[in-house]
Amino acid sequence: MIIMSETKTTKKKVAKKTTAQPKAKTETTKAEVKKEEIKDTKATTEATKKETPKTEIKTKKKTVEKKEIKKKYLPKVKKENKKKSKEAVDVQKTLKDKKKLPTFRGRFGKKNIRRKSNKKWQKWRKPRSIDLDRGLQHGFTPKIGYRNKKELRGIHPSGYNEIMVRNMADVEKINVKTEAIRISATVGKRKRNDIITKANEKGIWVLN
Repeated sequence: MIIMSETKTTKKKVAKKTTAQPKAKTETTKAEVKKEEIKDTKATTEATKKETPKTEIKTKKKTVEKKEIKKKYLPKVKKENKKKSKEAVDVQKTLKDKKKLPTFRGRFGKKNIRRKSNKKWQKWRKPRSIDLDRGLQHGFTPKIGYRNKKELRGIHPSGYNEIMVRNMADVEKINVKTEAIRISATVGKRKRNDIITKANEKGIWVLN
């Protein structure tokens, strides 16, 4: 009885070994197939990546060329300053009574460099020290008596009151008879053209 049981166990072990071998083979074959599939997919993706950038670059170049062609040049609108109003002409005549101010210039720096003839140095600077010579050869000192009349202050030589303009709303507030506009330097070309066309329609005097 003991001999029979031993033979049965040996048979069972052999059977298990024989059944386990084909399973391992099948597993290895599946793994190889998967690896081959992954390699194929990688190769296809790489090929597509290599092909796509070329087409994208071509399309980008084309779009850039088209945009450059579409750019348009905005021509400047010319100002049409019409005849001055009677009020502006009368004010312009009164400007002759305006006092001519002397050149106020403080004594600082070298005298031979700071000359009266050079407009760069025709500015007032207060002399701040004890031992300075305050003679007239160094320039006049400002006083209250040099001030002009209130009616003549801040008026442009054309006879109009100068007003800074930055948008279309500022143009609509202007009085055509007594005021002229100066367009701000920060205004762009398109808006500037719109302001000038509006001023030409209304007959407003444009200074710049």
